[in-house]
Amino acid sequence: MIQRQGSSPRRPRALVGLCFILVMLMAGCGSLEATVLHHATDAPAAEADAAQAKAAMPTDAPSATPIPPTATPIPPPTATATPPPTATPAPTETPVLSPIDRMVAVRNPEKGKVLFETFQENAGSGYSCSNCHLPTSEKTNIGPGLLNIKQRASTRIEGMTAAEYIYESIIDSMAYTVEGFEVDLMPQNWAEIYTDLEIFDIVAYLLTLEGESDINDSDSESADSEADSG
Repeated sequence: MIQRQGSSPRRPRALVGLCFILVMLMAGCGSLEATVLHHATDAPAAEADAAQAKAAMPTDAPSATPIPPTATPIPPPTATATPPPTATPAPTETPVLSPIDRMVAVRNPEKGKVLFETFQENAGSGYSCSNCHLPTSEKTNIGPGLLNIKQRASTRIEGMTAAEYIYESIIDSMAYTVEGFEVDLMPQNWAEIYTDLEIFDIVAYLLTLEGESDINDSDSESADSEADSG
């Protein structure tokens, strides 16, 4: 009995504790509900604010789509016509002029003509070149005719030009003798009468004596017969 009486006062304390726990649970549920409600009510507002902020943000202008450059068509290379090879002409040998040829080339034929026709008392017994040689004919006078003397003189001595042959024949009349003529027929002192430059003038004149040959003209025989009869 004593034990039963001792345990009876503990029951009201337990009830009080249980009630306290319930109260606390209810209070906690209420704050939890308020928190849930607060978040529930705040969510639409936050979404509205986010939407408004997004709408207020400047939208980027649509970027222009770059247009790739069009490739310029390259025309196909045209074939260049290759000219046919031209034959290279063989180099011609430039004749080497002798000192006499060079001097004659720069002298005065007109002055030489005057000297050719000028009578020289000291030439032998007195002669001019034109007394013995015909400048416009190939026929013989006292000496050979001098028309076309350039062609004949170039063939007289191998390796000797016409200018060289004529020059040597003037300064040394016995150097070369034409067949059919006497060796000492021509005066031998022309080199004393004329200077070298004057002889070059005479040679330059004689090289201009070119024309149609008259050696075979029909009057040559009559001229010879007249000479014989005379």
